[in-house]
Amino acid sequence: MALFFLLLLSALGRADGWKLEFDSRKLPSLSYAENGAMMFQLGCGRAFGLHAKYPGTAKKAGKASIAIGRVRARVTLHGEFEEPEGADQTSFVQWDLGFSRQDPELFGKRWQKAQSRLLDVIERADPLIISQGPNSYRLPRIDAANWRSAIEKCGGA
Repeated sequence: MALFFLLLLSALGRADGWKLEFDSRKLPSLSYAENGAMMFQLGCGRAFGLHAKYPGTAKKAGKASIAIGRVRARVTLHGEFEEPEGADQTSFVQWDLGFSRQDPELFGKRWQKAQSRLLDVIERADPLIISQGPNSYRLPRIDAANWRSAIEKCGGA
């Protein structure tokens, strides 16, 4: 988890837009920054993590859910609120697609099916809509080259 947060913090000062980056262990991270603030990040290491700006009023802690996708196809993610640091706008986090670390299905066929569904939805989204109830925001279509093949390799690294 610490590695994921280091990637997140290092991304804060970079250019806006979609970026696919790799850490020193060649683990991928797909992120979107706007006005110098991180809005969305999907990456992996020992865990598969998704951080996103919570649409609406975020709390400092507790359970949360968001829908992510496009107008006709969405995936609902159940996670937690996290307190943003600095200029970071992400306030929702979900680890391992909601699977418990003790779940024998973590990184198995059922997990891979959930990962594929999430990646299908966000790959086809133009724009990518992040919503919760009546609140939502839109991110442009992902234009980072080869992001999907890099993220698909995530799972139990």
